[in-house]
Amino acid sequence: MSSPSARILSPVLLMMTMMLASTQVTAQSTPAYHFLTLNTEEYPPFNHERDGKIAGLATQRLRHAVASAGIDARFVILPWARAYTEARFRPDHCVYSTTRTPAREALFRWAGPLVINEWSVLTLAGRFEDLTRLEELDGLRVGGFLEDAIGDYVEEQGIRVLRAPSERVNMARLKAGLIDVLVSGRATATFLAAEQNVAIDHRFTFARTPLYLACHADVPGEVMERLQTALEAPP
Repeated sequence: MSSPSARILSPVLLMMTMMLASTQVTAQSTPAYHFLTLNTEEYPPFNHERDGKIAGLATQRLRHAVASAGIDARFVILPWARAYTEARFRPDHCVYSTTRTPAREALFRWAGPLVINEWSVLTLAGRFEDLTRLEELDGLRVGGFLEDAIGDYVEEQGIRVLRAPSERVNMARLKAGLIDVLVSGRATATFLAAEQNVAIDHRFTFARTPLYLACHADVPGEVMERLQTALEAPP
């Protein structure tokens, strides 16, 4: 026969057991806390610094997505090569706006698309007006920038690309006559040309590609799914 104290403690122990079980179920059903560093570069109008804050069309979409997904994130602007390398090798780091190429596919976890980029050939106004195909760039001084998918693609077509650290530097090189043509996103080149007071002409577009958020391979799949769901939700 149990003692009176045992009969008194049994309901208390039962309640504690039930509370513990409830806590475990809640912990299993609630997504784990996660913090991401979202690296980007100066690539207006998609991502760029404005009035001391990181802004742009892609940035706006990502800020909304991480808030909707319940993910804490900090946005950092860096030179593109460093932003890309950190996402490649540092856990919980991502990079945007990133072209999703076959060579990059297995290196990252992906969410998006964020925006569409128009790959174009541009020149100073009135120069090289007869350009219509990439093959015609052979022999010209073609400007691109480090770790950029547009420049990579053009080089794969057998065209030498002179790489700069950023698109802003490229625009300055074009204005100074150090390069003949620029291979760039059309929206970005148009933005930077207006910013630097450079008269340019769009010669032709050779591809239209979606841009994504690319995250380190160790970012949990559940976190990427929450981001993808938030990006696909109606605004």
